[in-house]
Amino acid sequence: MSDLIQLVYASRATFKPAPNSQGVEPSVARILMQSRRNNSRVDIGGVLYFGDGYFFQVLEGGRTVVTETYERITSDPRHSDATILSLKNIRERGFNEWSMKYVPVDDAVRAFLAKRGERNFAPFKFSGGDVEALVRLLHAQGEGGATKAKRKWDLGGLLRAPALLNPFRR
Repeated sequence: MSDLIQLVYASRATFKPAPNSQGVEPSVARILMQSRRNNSRVDIGGVLYFGDGYFFQVLEGGRTVVTETYERITSDPRHSDATILSLKNIRERGFNEWSMKYVPVDDAVRAFLAKRGERNFAPFKFSGGDVEALVRLLHAQGEGGATKAKRKWDLGGLLRAPALLNPFRR
């Protein structure tokens, strides 16, 4: 049996998001930088989505390191009400090329919500099927909402040039 797991959680942001801009919300950019640095050290992959004040994150990797990472997130003051939406054993990673992929709000996510009769992103309301469907959607989306292109960009640019979405591949 594989030791690989996929943990999907949602949480509320404790910070007030900056007014809508062209790039990654600054607090989210800092979380991405930290996640990418930490996750690559312990061989965790995943995706992060932030919308309407909520985080939706998929973590994939060894059971112990994913569990430890989730425990750190639950004690992070930038998150509240962290709730596991899905936890399962996996044979292989879906996000193996990303230490932490970021997908911003885009038309595909808005269509996903509209199909479910929702206008706002409210992950605590999602059914198990909704969670799985969103994970598949986020997997299919490229970083920055484009097609699934994987490019290596300057990670530090997330904070220096907030209008840019900077994919970072392990």
